[in-house]
Amino acid sequence: MLSLATLLGGRSRVDRFLRPMMPRRNFHSGASFKFVALFALFVGCGMPDVERVRRNDLTAAAEIFRGNIAAIHSRDTEAYLSYYLNSPDFVVAGPDSLRRGFVQFAEARRIDDEWPDTLMAGELTLVWIAPGVVYGAYPYTVIVGGDSSKGWSERLFVKVGGSWKIAITSVISASDNP
Repeated sequence: MLSLATLLGGRSRVDRFLRPMMPRRNFHSGASFKFVALFALFVGCGMPDVERVRRNDLTAAAEIFRGNIAAIHSRDTEAYLSYYLNSPDFVVAGPDSLRRGFVQFAEARRIDDEWPDTLMAGELTLVWIAPGVVYGAYPYTVIVGGDSSKGWSERLFVKVGGSWKIAITSVISASDNP
C-alpha cells in the first residue's frame, strides 16, 4: 500500500503541501481544535433519538413484565425476586399498607410458599415516563384454593446499572373499589 507521502513524491513535498493548511500549533490552537472536534462529533452524532430510546425502554419493560409473570407461573421464588430492585427504596403498595425495602419483601416471599393456583394477567399498558423509567398496569385474575379475585396491578420499571428492575409494585383489588 502506498502512503500519501510516496504518492506526493516524498515527505518534503507532503510537508510543503500540508503545512499551509495546518494552523500553527500553540496552546490556544490545541484547545480550540479539541473544542471544535468535540463539537463536530456531537453535531455529527446528533442528539439521542428519543423515539428509539422510548421504544427500547418500552420493549425492555415488557420483557421484564413477561419474565416476572412467568416466574409466578413456574413458582420460582428466586427468579421472581430477581426482577425486583434490590434496594431499601423498593416499594410494595397493597390495599391496606405500603412497605419499603427489598430485603423484607424477599424474606417474606421466601418464607411464604403460597403461589396462586392460577394467575391470568391481562393486557399490559405501558407508559414511558423518561429515559430508563416506565410505568405499567395490567388487569389480573387470581385463583387460590377455589377463591378468585380480580383487580389491577401496577409496576414502575427502572433501568439501573444497565439492567431493568421493578422498583414499585402495587395491587388494586376490584373488591377494594366501591
